[in-house]
Amino acid sequence: VCARPPATIHHPLFLTDSVMPPTPAAPPAWLSTWMSAGAALFFLLMLSVPSGYSVGGGVLLLGGLAVWWASRRPGRQHPGTEHKPGAQAPAPWTAEDRTLCVLLLAIFAVNALAVLWHGDSGKYLDQGTRYLLAVPILAGLRRIRLRLDWLACGLALGLFATAGVAAWQTLGIGIARATGFVTSAIQFSDMALTLAFWCLMGAALAAFGRRWGWTALLLAGSLAGLYAMMAAATRGSLVALPILLVLAAIALLRRAHLRPLLAGIAILAAAAAIALSTLPIGHIAESRYAAALDEWHAYTQQGDATNNVGSRLEAWKAALISIPERPLLGWGHEQYDAHLQELIEAGRVAPFVGTLANTHNQFVEIWLHQGGLGLISFLALLIVSFWYFCRRLRSPVPAVRVLACCGAALPSAFAAYGLTQVILGRNNGVMFFLVSLAVLWAAMRQAEQDAAAPAQL
Repeated sequence: VCARPPATIHHPLFLTDSVMPPTPAAPPAWLSTWMSAGAALFFLLMLSVPSGYSVGGGVLLLGGLAVWWASRRPGRQHPGTEHKPGAQAPAPWTAEDRTLCVLLLAIFAVNALAVLWHGDSGKYLDQGTRYLLAVPILAGLRRIRLRLDWLACGLALGLFATAGVAAWQTLGIGIARATGFVTSAIQFSDMALTLAFWCLMGAALAAFGRRWGWTALLLAGSLAGLYAMMAAATRGSLVALPILLVLAAIALLRRAHLRPLLAGIAILAAAAAIALSTLPIGHIAESRYAAALDEWHAYTQQGDATNNVGSRLEAWKAALISIPERPLLGWGHEQYDAHLQELIEAGRVAPFVGTLANTHNQFVEIWLHQGGLGLISFLALLIVSFWYFCRRLRSPVPAVRVLACCGAALPSAFAAYGLTQVILGRNNGVMFFLVSLAVLWAAMRQAEQDAAAPAQL
Protein backbone atom coordinates (compact mmCIF):
# COMPACT_ATOMS: atom_id res chain seq x y z
CA VAL A 1 0.00 0.00 0.00
CA CYS A 2 1.48 3.30 -1.02
CA ALA A 3 1.40 5.99 1.64
CA ARG A 4 -0.34 9.20 0.74
CA PRO A 5 2.16 12.10 0.48
CA PRO A 6 1.83 14.55 3.35
CA ALA A 7 -0.26 17.61 2.71
CA THR A 8 1.71 20.79 2.27
CA ILE A 9 1.43 23.03 5.31
CA HIS A 10 1.04 26.65 4.30
CA HIS A 11 1.04 28.27 7.75
CA PRO A 12 3.82 30.88 7.90
CA LEU A 13 5.41 29.16 10.90
CA PHE A 14 5.95 25.99 8.88
CA LEU A 15 7.14 27.33 5.53
CA THR A 16 9.99 25.33 4.00
CA ASP A 17 12.28 26.14 1.09
CA SER A 18 9.85 24.49 -1.34
CA VAL A 19 6.95 26.69 -0.28
CA MET A 20 8.69 29.93 0.71
CA PRO A 21 7.19 32.96 -1.04
CA PRO A 22 9.30 34.27 -3.93
CA THR A 23 11.75 37.00 -3.04
CA PRO A 24 11.63 40.36 -4.80
CA ALA A 25 13.67 40.51 -7.96
CA ALA A 26 17.09 42.13 -7.88
CA PRO A 27 17.04 45.51 -9.67
CA PRO A 28 18.99 45.84 -12.93
CA ALA A 29 22.69 46.59 -12.62
CA TRP A 30 22.41 50.05 -14.18
CA LEU A 31 20.42 51.23 -11.17
CA SER A 32 23.46 50.65 -8.94
CA THR A 33 25.42 52.97 -11.22
CA TRP A 34 22.57 55.49 -11.20
CA MET A 35 22.23 55.53 -7.41
CA SER A 36 26.00 55.64 -6.85
CA ALA A 37 26.26 58.59 -9.22
CA GLY A 38 23.39 60.32 -7.41
CA ALA A 39 25.07 59.91 -4.02
CA ALA A 40 28.39 61.19 -5.39
CA LEU A 41 26.68 64.17 -7.06
CA PHE A 42 24.85 65.01 -3.86
CA PHE A 43 28.07 65.51 -1.88
CA LEU A 44 29.93 67.04 -4.84
CA LEU A 45 27.36 69.80 -5.38
CA MET A 46 25.94 70.18 -1.86
CA LEU A 47 27.78 73.38 -0.90
CA SER A 48 29.52 74.33 -4.11
CA VAL A 49 26.63 75.39 -6.40
CA PRO A 50 23.22 76.99 -5.74
CA SER A 51 20.64 74.34 -4.76
CA GLY A 52 23.21 71.67 -5.55
CA TYR A 53 21.58 69.28 -3.11
CA SER A 54 18.49 69.17 -5.37
CA VAL A 55 20.43 67.53 -8.21
CA GLY A 56 21.81 64.58 -6.30
CA GLY A 57 18.67 64.27 -4.19
CA GLY A 58 16.47 64.20 -7.30
CA VAL A 59 18.63 61.55 -8.96
CA LEU A 60 18.45 59.40 -5.83
CA LEU A 61 14.68 59.81 -5.53
CA LEU A 62 14.11 58.78 -9.15
CA GLY A 63 16.50 55.87 -8.68
CA GLY A 64 14.74 54.73 -5.51
CA LEU A 65 11.37 54.75 -7.27
CA ALA A 66 12.89 52.85 -10.22
CA VAL A 67 14.32 50.22 -7.85
CA TRP A 68 10.86 49.76 -6.33
CA TRP A 69 9.28 49.43 -9.78
CA ALA A 70 11.90 46.93 -10.95
CA SER A 71 11.58 44.84 -7.79
CA ARG A 72 7.79 44.74 -7.51
CA ARG A 73 7.41 41.56 -9.60
CA PRO A 74 8.71 38.58 -7.56
CA GLY A 75 11.18 36.28 -9.18
CA ARG A 76 11.86 38.37 -12.29
CA GLN A 77 15.53 38.40 -13.32
CA HIS A 78 16.84 41.55 -14.95
CA PRO A 79 19.79 41.61 -17.35
CA GLY A 80 23.03 42.29 -15.53
CA THR A 81 21.83 40.98 -12.17
CA GLU A 82 23.34 37.52 -12.52
CA HIS A 83 25.70 36.59 -9.72
CA LYS A 84 29.34 37.41 -10.35
CA PRO A 85 32.21 36.07 -8.25
CA GLY A 86 33.06 38.52 -5.45
CA ALA A 87 29.92 40.63 -6.00
CA GLN A 88 27.39 40.07 -3.24
CA ALA A 89 23.70 40.83 -3.54
CA PRO A 90 22.35 43.53 -1.23
CA ALA A 91 21.66 42.42 2.33
CA PRO A 92 18.03 41.47 3.09
CA TRP A 93 15.62 44.03 4.51
CA THR A 94 15.77 44.02 8.31
CA ALA A 95 13.78 45.25 11.31
CA GLU A 96 16.25 48.15 11.62
CA ASP A 97 15.50 49.26 8.06
CA ARG A 98 11.76 49.09 8.70
CA THR A 99 12.10 51.03 11.96
CA LEU A 100 13.98 53.87 10.29
CA CYS A 101 11.34 54.10 7.57
CA VAL A 102 8.51 54.08 10.14
CA LEU A 103 10.18 56.91 12.08
CA LEU A 104 10.59 58.97 8.91
CA LEU A 105 6.92 58.46 8.09
CA ALA A 106 5.92 59.33 11.66
CA ILE A 107 7.69 62.70 11.49
CA PHE A 108 5.93 63.48 8.22
CA ALA A 109 2.55 62.42 9.63
CA VAL A 110 2.87 64.54 12.78
CA ASN A 111 3.99 67.55 10.74
CA ALA A 112 1.01 67.18 8.38
CA LEU A 113 -1.39 66.72 11.30
CA ALA A 114 -0.09 69.84 13.04
CA VAL A 115 -0.39 71.95 9.88
CA LEU A 116 -3.96 70.77 9.25
CA TRP A 117 -4.96 71.18 12.91
CA HIS A 118 -3.64 74.74 13.10
CA GLY A 119 -4.81 75.74 9.63
CA ASP A 120 -1.29 76.83 8.73
CA SER A 121 -0.14 77.61 5.21
CA GLY A 122 0.90 74.67 3.04
CA LYS A 123 4.46 76.01 2.96
CA TYR A 124 4.94 74.59 6.46
CA LEU A 125 4.61 71.09 4.96
CA ASP A 126 7.67 71.71 2.81
CA GLN A 127 10.34 70.31 5.12
CA GLY A 128 8.03 67.58 6.43
CA THR A 129 7.50 66.10 2.97
CA ARG A 130 11.26 65.57 2.71
CA TYR A 131 10.98 62.87 5.40
CA LEU A 132 8.35 61.12 3.29
CA LEU A 133 10.50 61.32 0.15
CA ALA A 134 13.51 59.97 2.06
CA VAL A 135 11.79 56.58 2.41
CA PRO A 136 12.12 55.51 -1.27
CA ILE A 137 15.71 56.82 -1.28
CA LEU A 138 16.61 54.70 1.75
CA ALA A 139 14.75 51.67 0.40
CA GLY A 140 16.38 52.02 -3.02
CA LEU A 141 19.88 52.36 -1.60
CA ARG A 142 19.38 49.19 0.45
CA ARG A 143 18.50 47.20 -2.69
CA ILE A 144 21.55 48.16 -4.79
CA ARG A 145 25.32 48.15 -4.37
CA LEU A 146 26.90 51.55 -3.78
CA ARG A 147 30.22 52.42 -5.38
CA LEU A 148 32.06 53.69 -2.30
CA ASP A 149 34.99 54.93 -4.38
CA TRP A 150 32.60 57.23 -6.28
CA LEU A 151 31.18 58.39 -2.98
CA ALA A 152 34.63 59.20 -1.56
CA CYS A 153 35.65 61.01 -4.72
CA GLY A 154 32.48 63.12 -4.74
CA LEU A 155 33.00 63.96 -1.08
CA ALA A 156 36.61 65.12 -1.49
CA LEU A 157 36.06 67.04 -4.73
CA GLY A 158 32.96 68.66 -3.28
CA LEU A 159 34.99 69.98 -0.34
CA PHE A 160 37.68 71.35 -2.67
CA ALA A 161 34.96 73.26 -4.52
CA THR A 162 33.42 74.39 -1.21
CA ALA A 163 36.77 75.76 -0.03
CA GLY A 164 37.09 77.57 -3.36
CA VAL A 165 33.69 79.20 -2.85
CA ALA A 166 34.66 80.23 0.69
CA ALA A 167 37.96 81.73 -0.50
CA TRP A 168 36.22 83.60 -3.34
CA GLN A 169 33.64 85.08 -0.97
CA THR A 170 36.03 86.11 1.81
CA LEU A 171 39.22 86.96 -0.10
CA GLY A 172 37.79 87.79 -3.52
CA ILE A 173 34.64 89.85 -3.02
CA GLY A 174 35.19 90.85 0.59
CA ILE A 175 32.34 89.09 2.41
CA ALA A 176 33.21 88.93 6.11
CA ARG A 177 31.88 85.41 6.64
CA ALA A 178 31.53 82.75 3.95
CA THR A 179 27.94 81.64 3.37
CA GLY A 180 28.37 79.49 0.27
CA PHE A 181 25.09 79.12 -1.57
CA VAL A 182 22.97 78.08 1.42
CA THR A 183 22.08 81.68 2.48
CA SER A 184 23.53 81.30 5.97
CA ALA A 185 27.06 81.15 7.31
CA ILE A 186 25.79 78.90 10.10
CA GLN A 187 24.40 76.22 7.77
CA PHE A 188 27.49 76.47 5.59
CA SER A 189 29.85 76.02 8.53
CA ASP A 190 27.93 73.13 10.10
CA MET A 191 27.71 71.10 6.92
CA ALA A 192 31.33 71.84 5.95
CA LEU A 193 32.51 70.56 9.33
CA THR A 194 30.42 67.39 9.02
CA LEU A 195 31.71 66.66 5.52
CA ALA A 196 35.28 67.37 6.63
CA PHE A 197 34.91 64.87 9.47
CA TRP A 198 33.66 62.19 7.09
CA CYS A 199 36.54 62.89 4.73
CA LEU A 200 38.97 62.57 7.63
CA MET A 201 37.47 59.22 8.64
CA GLY A 202 37.75 58.04 5.05
CA ALA A 203 41.41 59.07 4.99
CA ALA A 204 41.99 57.01 8.16
CA LEU A 205 40.34 53.96 6.57
CA ALA A 206 42.43 54.33 3.42
CA ALA A 207 45.59 54.64 5.52
CA PHE A 208 44.75 51.42 7.37
CA GLY A 209 44.62 49.67 3.99
CA ARG A 210 47.83 51.41 2.83
CA ARG A 211 46.00 53.09 -0.06
CA TRP A 212 48.10 56.22 0.07
CA GLY A 213 46.62 57.96 -2.96
CA TRP A 214 43.14 57.86 -1.46
CA THR A 215 44.57 58.84 1.91
CA ALA A 216 46.14 61.98 0.47
CA LEU A 217 43.00 62.91 -1.51
CA LEU A 218 40.65 62.50 1.45
CA LEU A 219 42.98 64.18 3.92
CA ALA A 220 43.28 67.17 1.58
CA GLY A 221 39.48 67.21 1.28
CA SER A 222 39.19 67.27 5.06
CA LEU A 223 41.56 70.25 5.26
CA ALA A 224 39.51 72.04 2.60
CA GLY A 225 36.35 71.45 4.63
CA LEU A 226 37.97 72.80 7.79
CA TYR A 227 39.06 75.89 5.87
CA ALA A 228 35.47 76.46 4.72
CA MET A 229 34.22 76.07 8.30
CA MET A 230 36.71 78.63 9.61
CA ALA A 231 35.88 81.00 6.76
CA ALA A 232 32.28 80.99 7.96
CA ALA A 233 33.49 81.92 11.49
CA THR A 234 30.48 80.28 13.13
CA ARG A 235 30.58 79.56 16.84
CA GLY A 236 27.80 76.96 16.96
CA SER A 237 29.77 74.42 14.92
CA LEU A 238 32.31 74.05 17.70
CA VAL A 239 29.67 72.52 19.98
CA ALA A 240 29.81 69.34 17.88
CA LEU A 241 33.60 68.97 17.93
CA PRO A 242 33.88 67.08 21.25
CA ILE A 243 31.19 64.63 20.10
CA LEU A 244 32.99 63.98 16.82
CA LEU A 245 36.33 63.47 18.56
CA VAL A 246 34.85 60.95 21.02
CA LEU A 247 33.19 58.96 18.22
CA ALA A 248 36.43 58.94 16.21
CA ALA A 249 38.40 57.75 19.23
CA ILE A 250 35.99 54.87 19.87
CA ALA A 251 36.04 53.76 16.24
CA LEU A 252 39.73 54.23 15.38
CA LEU A 253 41.89 53.83 18.47
CA ARG A 254 43.71 50.56 18.06
CA ARG A 255 47.36 49.91 18.82
CA ALA A 256 47.99 48.83 15.22
CA HIS A 257 46.54 52.13 13.92
CA LEU A 258 48.28 54.48 16.31
CA ARG A 259 51.12 55.63 14.02
CA PRO A 260 49.01 56.72 10.99
CA LEU A 261 46.49 58.35 13.33
CA LEU A 262 49.13 60.44 15.06
CA ALA A 263 50.59 61.47 11.71
CA GLY A 264 47.17 62.57 10.45
CA ILE A 265 46.44 64.52 13.64
CA ALA A 266 49.80 66.30 13.39
CA ILE A 267 49.09 67.33 9.77
CA LEU A 268 45.63 68.66 10.65
CA ALA A 269 46.89 70.55 13.70
CA ALA A 270 49.72 72.17 11.75
CA ALA A 271 47.41 73.17 8.88
CA ALA A 272 44.83 74.63 11.28
CA ALA A 273 47.52 76.60 13.14
CA ILE A 274 48.88 78.04 9.89
CA ALA A 275 45.40 79.01 8.68
CA LEU A 276 44.48 80.71 11.95
CA SER A 277 47.74 82.62 12.23
CA THR A 278 48.29 83.75 8.63
CA LEU A 279 44.89 84.00 6.93
CA PRO A 280 42.29 86.72 7.61
CA ILE A 281 39.72 84.08 8.58
CA GLY A 282 41.74 83.33 11.71
CA HIS A 283 41.33 86.86 13.06
CA ILE A 284 37.62 86.94 12.13
CA ALA A 285 36.99 83.64 13.92
CA GLU A 286 38.89 84.76 17.01
CA SER A 287 36.91 88.00 17.25
CA ARG A 288 33.60 86.15 16.80
CA TYR A 289 34.30 83.76 19.65
CA ALA A 290 35.45 86.57 21.96
CA ALA A 291 32.28 88.53 21.16
CA ALA A 292 30.12 85.62 22.35
CA LEU A 293 31.34 86.10 25.92
CA ASP A 294 30.65 89.84 25.80
CA GLU A 295 27.12 89.19 24.50
CA TRP A 296 26.48 86.66 27.26
CA HIS A 297 27.50 89.16 29.94
CA ALA A 298 25.42 91.90 28.32
CA TYR A 299 22.31 89.71 28.46
CA THR A 300 22.75 88.23 31.93
CA GLN A 301 23.90 91.45 33.62
CA GLN A 302 22.13 94.19 31.63
CA GLY A 303 19.19 92.34 30.05
CA ASP A 304 20.35 93.21 26.50
CA ALA A 305 18.34 90.90 24.20
CA THR A 306 19.38 92.62 20.95
CA ASN A 307 22.67 90.75 20.39
CA ASN A 308 23.05 87.23 18.96
CA VAL A 309 23.34 85.40 22.27
CA GLY A 310 20.75 87.47 24.12
CA SER A 311 18.14 87.25 21.36
CA ARG A 312 18.41 83.47 21.26
CA LEU A 313 17.99 83.15 25.02
CA GLU A 314 15.02 85.50 25.01
CA ALA A 315 13.39 83.57 22.12
CA TRP A 316 13.76 80.32 24.08
CA LYS A 317 12.23 82.01 27.11
CA ALA A 318 9.17 83.12 25.11
CA ALA A 319 8.71 79.64 23.62
CA LEU A 320 9.05 77.87 26.97
CA ILE A 321 6.41 80.19 28.44
CA SER A 322 4.02 79.28 25.60
CA ILE A 323 4.57 75.53 25.16
CA PRO A 324 2.76 74.39 28.36
CA GLU A 325 -0.41 76.11 27.15
CA ARG A 326 -0.64 73.80 24.09
CA PRO A 327 1.46 70.71 24.85
CA LEU A 328 0.06 68.17 22.37
CA LEU A 329 0.27 69.76 18.91
CA GLY A 330 1.70 73.15 19.82
CA TRP A 331 0.94 76.53 18.30
CA GLY A 332 0.22 77.39 14.70
CA HIS A 333 2.67 79.90 13.24
CA GLU A 334 0.13 82.72 12.89
CA GLN A 335 -1.34 81.90 16.30
CA TYR A 336 2.07 82.07 17.92
CA ASP A 337 2.93 85.39 16.27
CA ALA A 338 -0.20 86.93 17.80
CA HIS A 339 0.50 85.31 21.17
CA LEU A 340 4.08 86.57 21.10
CA GLN A 341 2.88 90.13 20.65
CA GLU A 342 0.70 89.68 23.74
CA LEU A 343 3.75 88.52 25.73
CA ILE A 344 5.72 91.55 24.53
CA GLU A 345 2.92 93.98 25.42
CA ALA A 346 2.67 92.38 28.87
CA GLY A 347 6.39 92.94 29.39
CA ARG A 348 7.13 89.23 29.80
CA VAL A 349 9.68 89.12 26.97
CA ALA A 350 11.81 91.73 25.22
CA PRO A 351 10.32 93.42 22.11
CA PHE A 352 13.31 92.39 19.97
CA VAL A 353 12.05 88.78 20.00
CA GLY A 354 9.21 89.82 17.72
CA THR A 355 11.69 90.51 14.90
CA LEU A 356 13.18 86.99 14.90
CA ALA A 357 12.22 84.47 12.22
CA ASN A 358 12.26 81.50 14.61
CA THR A 359 13.38 80.32 18.04
CA HIS A 360 16.96 79.50 16.98
CA ASN A 361 16.70 76.04 18.56
CA GLN A 362 15.64 72.97 16.57
CA PHE A 363 14.11 71.15 19.55
CA VAL A 364 12.24 74.17 20.91
CA GLU A 365 10.97 75.03 17.41
CA ILE A 366 9.49 71.55 16.87
CA TRP A 367 8.07 71.45 20.40
CA LEU A 368 6.50 74.88 19.94
CA HIS A 369 4.80 74.26 16.58
CA GLN A 370 4.22 70.46 16.62
CA GLY A 371 3.87 69.87 20.34
CA GLY A 372 5.00 66.83 22.29
CA LEU A 373 4.09 64.48 19.43
CA GLY A 374 6.47 66.24 17.07
CA LEU A 375 9.29 66.42 19.58
CA ILE A 376 8.98 62.73 20.52
CA SER A 377 8.99 61.55 16.89
CA PHE A 378 11.99 63.73 16.06
CA LEU A 379 13.95 62.63 19.14
CA ALA A 380 13.10 59.01 18.32
CA LEU A 381 14.69 59.31 14.87
CA LEU A 382 17.83 60.92 16.30
CA ILE A 383 18.23 58.44 19.15
CA VAL A 384 17.37 55.28 17.20
CA SER A 385 19.60 56.11 14.23
CA PHE A 386 22.44 57.08 16.58
CA TRP A 387 22.06 53.80 18.47
CA TYR A 388 21.95 51.69 15.32
CA PHE A 389 25.23 53.18 14.13
CA CYS A 390 26.87 53.07 17.57
CA ARG A 391 26.22 49.33 17.81
CA ARG A 392 28.84 48.88 15.06
CA LEU A 393 31.51 51.24 16.43
CA ARG A 394 33.55 48.32 17.80
CA SER A 395 33.09 46.03 14.80
CA PRO A 396 36.18 43.98 13.93
CA VAL A 397 35.84 45.22 10.32
CA PRO A 398 37.53 48.64 9.82
CA ALA A 399 35.17 49.70 7.01
CA VAL A 400 32.12 48.98 9.18
CA ARG A 401 33.61 50.90 12.12
CA VAL A 402 34.43 53.95 10.02
CA LEU A 403 31.04 54.07 8.30
CA ALA A 404 29.33 53.54 11.65
CA CYS A 405 31.31 56.45 13.08
CA CYS A 406 30.32 58.68 10.16
CA GLY A 407 26.71 57.62 10.59
CA ALA A 408 26.66 58.19 14.36
CA ALA A 409 28.24 61.61 13.81
CA LEU A 410 25.26 62.72 11.72
CA PRO A 411 22.40 62.69 14.29
CA SER A 412 24.69 63.63 17.17
CA ALA A 413 26.26 66.58 15.32
CA PHE A 414 22.88 67.80 14.10
CA ALA A 415 21.55 67.58 17.65
CA ALA A 416 24.44 69.82 18.72
CA TYR A 417 23.94 72.23 15.82
CA GLY A 418 20.24 72.37 16.62
CA LEU A 419 20.90 73.81 20.06
CA THR A 420 21.55 77.26 18.61
CA GLN A 421 19.70 77.22 15.28
CA VAL A 422 16.82 75.58 13.41
CA ILE A 423 19.13 73.69 11.08
CA LEU A 424 16.37 71.46 9.70
CA GLY A 425 14.11 74.43 9.05
CA ARG A 426 15.55 74.97 5.57
CA ASN A 427 15.61 72.65 2.59
CA ASN A 428 19.41 72.46 2.44
CA GLY A 429 19.67 71.35 6.07
CA VAL A 430 16.90 68.76 6.02
CA MET A 431 18.04 67.36 2.65
CA PHE A 432 21.61 67.07 3.87
CA PHE A 433 20.51 65.20 6.99
CA LEU A 434 18.07 62.79 5.33
CA VAL A 435 20.08 61.89 2.23
CA SER A 436 23.27 61.48 4.26
CA LEU A 437 21.44 59.23 6.72
CA ALA A 438 20.19 57.01 3.90
CA VAL A 439 23.57 56.85 2.12
CA LEU A 440 25.62 56.12 5.24
CA TRP A 441 23.17 53.52 6.52
CA ALA A 442 23.14 51.67 3.19
CA ALA A 443 26.94 51.86 2.87
CA MET A 444 27.51 50.49 6.37
CA ARG A 445 25.04 47.62 5.91
CA GLN A 446 26.73 46.80 2.61
CA ALA A 447 30.14 46.70 4.32
CA GLU A 448 28.72 44.38 6.98
CA GLN A 449 27.41 42.01 4.34
CA ASP A 450 30.67 42.03 2.40
CA ALA A 451 32.58 41.17 5.59
CA ALA A 452 30.23 38.28 6.37
CA ALA A 453 30.17 36.89 2.81
CA PRO A 454 33.25 34.58 3.04
CA ALA A 455 31.76 32.80 6.05
CA GLN A 456 28.68 31.93 3.99
CA LEU A 457 30.60 30.16 1.21
